[in-house]
Amino acid sequence: MQSAIVQMILIVVGIAAAAIVSIIVYTQLSSNAPDADADDNIDKSRITTETLCKAVGGTWTSGTKTCA
Repeated sequence: MQSAIVQMILIVVGIAAAAIVSIIVYTQLSSNAPDADADDNIDKSRITTETLCKAVGGTWTSGTKTCA
């Protein structure tokens, strides 16, 4: 049977491991996220609705129904 000290140590180690994993995942996702100012991850030519075009900062052409 484990003592209270051993159980507390295991809890602290578990919390620390979860924190480390969370930090690593956050760092990886942040470094792979697109730069908001670069605007290089949106292919506006594939957008087919005016609402979505305006949401990504594009200009909707209603005659040809294209986003630029």
